[in-house]
Parts: sequence; C-alpha cells; structure tokens
Amino acid sequence: MTSAWTTANHTSLGQAVVDSKRNEITAIPKLLQIFELAGSLATIDTMGCQTEIAQQRVDIEADYCQAVKGNQPKLHQGIDEFFKKRLEDDFKQVKVRRYETHEQKHGREESRVYVICPVPNDLPDIEGWPNLKAIGV
Repeated sequence: MTSAWTTANHTSLGQAVVDSKRNEITAIPKLLQIFELAGSLATIDTMGCQTEIAQQRVDIEADYCQAVKGNQPKLHQGIDEFFKKRLEDDFKQVKVRRYETHEQKHGREESRVYVICPVPNDLPDIEGWPNLKAIGV
C-alpha cells in the first residue's frame, strides 16, 4: 500500500494497492489521478523522484516539491555541487531565499537553515524535469 495524506490536517486522504512484485512507484500515478490537485503543492519522497511522476503533477496543474537523492545521481550531484560552490561566497552571486528555524525541545537545540535558489541553466538532467523553478537545501 502507498498512502496520500495532508500535513495540515494530519489526515490520510487515500491509499492505493501496490502490485505484487512491484514497488510504490506504480501506485503513485494512481493516487495522483484520484485527487483534484490543481493549484496545490504535491510532494513525494525520494521513491517518487521520477520525471514521469513530475510531469503528471504538472499535467494536473499542481506544483511539486521533489526530494532528490542517489536515485537521480546526475541531478543530485549537480545540485550538491551548485550549493557547495555558492556556500563559498555566501550566495553573493545568486538570488536566494532563506528560512531559518531554531527550537529547543527534549533537551536539545535544533537549528535549520533552508536555502532556495532559481534553477541554474547548466544543472545536469534539467531538461527532464518539467517546470522546475527552484532548488534548495
């Protein structure tokens, strides 16, 4: 089974059965067809980091936020190299949006910094990702 849920309401919206001998990638497109997602933000974990799934979200007029890891090695490496280079001059050469959170819970301090930049034209494998507008860490 794979599930769709809403973070705002902490509610499961639906589930799709994963065919035996397959993984959840085959169920994600089924879930995307069930819901009216136009104008919403549809996120999927790295398992769903597939260009066809990104295109499906664009086709139904949803925005998407996609986690990228080793399953898309060229894209992941390009994003990693982009941010390492920009960190050297604290993003002086590129437009950037930052968001920071600082919390103290359960006896520990947590600080997070989110950085979002426009997609560079020379990002590897960019042509396969429809309507990709920004990258972030």
